[in-house]
Amino acid sequence: MIQDLKLLEYEKRFSRLGLAEKQELRKRKNRKGKPHVVYAMSHVGVSGGVKMILEHTNRLKRAGISVSIVTHFEKPGWYPIEANYIQVPWDLELAKGIPPCDLIVATYWDHIQPCIETGIAPVVYFEQGDFHIFEYETMNNVLKKYIAKQFTLPEFIFTVSKSTADYIEEHYHRKAAVIPNAIDETVFSEHIVAYQHPKPYLLMVGAESAKFKGIADIIQAYNLLIEKEIDIDLLWVTPEEPSDDMKKKVTKYFTQPQQNTIASLYKGAAVYISGSHYESFSLPPLEAMACGCPVVVTNNKGVLEYAQDQENALICKMKNPKDIAEKVQKLLHDESLRKRLIEKGILTAKKYNWNEITRKLIDYYKEVCSFEVIPRNDISNWDIVLTEEMCLHKEDFVKFIKLLQSSKADFIQAPVVYDIDGFIQAARWEVVASRKHSEGTCIDRCYCPISPSNHLSILNEKAYRAFEKREWDEALEEFSELYTIQNEPLAKAVNFRWIILCLYRLQRTHEAKSKLKDWLENNSPHYSTELHFLQCLLEGRKDPSSYQNICLLGDVTSYNEYIFNVKGHLDKLK
Repeated sequence: MIQDLKLLEYEKRFSRLGLAEKQELRKRKNRKGKPHVVYAMSHVGVSGGVKMILEHTNRLKRAGISVSIVTHFEKPGWYPIEANYIQVPWDLELAKGIPPCDLIVATYWDHIQPCIETGIAPVVYFEQGDFHIFEYETMNNVLKKYIAKQFTLPEFIFTVSKSTADYIEEHYHRKAAVIPNAIDETVFSEHIVAYQHPKPYLLMVGAESAKFKGIADIIQAYNLLIEKEIDIDLLWVTPEEPSDDMKKKVTKYFTQPQQNTIASLYKGAAVYISGSHYESFSLPPLEAMACGCPVVVTNNKGVLEYAQDQENALICKMKNPKDIAEKVQKLLHDESLRKRLIEKGILTAKKYNWNEITRKLIDYYKEVCSFEVIPRNDISNWDIVLTEEMCLHKEDFVKFIKLLQSSKADFIQAPVVYDIDGFIQAARWEVVASRKHSEGTCIDRCYCPISPSNHLSILNEKAYRAFEKREWDEALEEFSELYTIQNEPLAKAVNFRWIILCLYRLQRTHEAKSKLKDWLENNSPHYSTELHFLQCLLEGRKDPSSYQNICLLGDVTSYNEYIFNVKGHLDKLK
């Protein structure tokens, strides 16, 4: 389901490519207080790139900077997070959840444009490297043009290494500032306790699915060492559960271990091996160096930012298991070489400390924050219904005004939250601003939940009026008729939800469960989030799997009307 929703969001972004415009900025006259920085994150799963972003947010927070993370996913537990965490419903564009701020950091190319379209703040793109950097030649032309367009939009771009900056300039003709990655010296240190294993072991880090990590090359090299009767094990740290076949090829594996566990594994390893075919700035070899572990790395440009052959690492050829095995064997048998690499590796790691990197990051962000977005529209060009007092969260009014100043739409909708019978809150997307003297029909949405200017307006409709008056039989009849005559899937789903609520109020739970079962079997899962909630409601308990799924997907904001704060309703069932 998540992959389907990701694809749907990507397709919506791609469809707006023709509307993309470079963000225009101007110097601020003045800005008081410390800046608020927002990171828009496409995922929060276990990876080196995500770890670096979370380290950015934590370090900035400790330095007194206000920081928020905006993402579709629930807050992860694999890494500590100190920043304000905002989870956006999956069927709402990620950027719609960005709060008022002074700077927006787009952490992947496909949400540069949506971040800019909010009009909230200057957007800086943080490039950590992926296929669009290292496999540019093999990309199809449509994707090349799309990504190239995204690179033209932000005024500011920064990345983690000079080699990646060179690729950006070569492929996308943009210059990028360089702020390297760093390691947490309180976790990765030569003074930590080594992992205890019965035999000497080699260590590798990376996902089986990430082919560029060269995990298959390392396993082949390990087999060559075993054929030479070198008595050593192979341990593996992976962010995902390995396949059964891969499990058989290693001595032991660790799925999503804590950071201190990874550090102890580095410390206890005879050799750390990196087989990457490409990297922007590979962190694991540097972490291994910091822990006093000698490393063997491939000659990809990202690692060569800090790795020097025969000095702090042994460098081997990419995609060459034989060369990897020879370098590992040499390191295992040459104690003086091993000692030198360890000593020089520790010194190398100390150069990439967070105190220095955080200072560079703050200086860079302060420069970006000295600019503000140039409005494309004048507020006087809009007829506006929404007022600051109507916003459930007062700061959302700023976001609303920023959208009015940047949007090309003719109408702006916001979710108006109605309290029905003190039981269910229904949010309806309603027009809260319209462009003057426009004959267009383009609609944009601002996710700023508001109270209705007229609390009784929803009761003008007979079905809702009957529900509010607790005339459940009449309400059921009215919603059933609306369901029958309605052909549009989303509207049909809304009316079906009210039918179930009426049956629940009438204590006809057996009938309601039967209808829900039929619906869930015959309709797209995308439409079932609220219905899973109703399933939990009818059962009078919280089904763990359904609950987690609903909390992840959030409110179904793609409906013209949806149950507001589904998670809050679910929490009441605990």
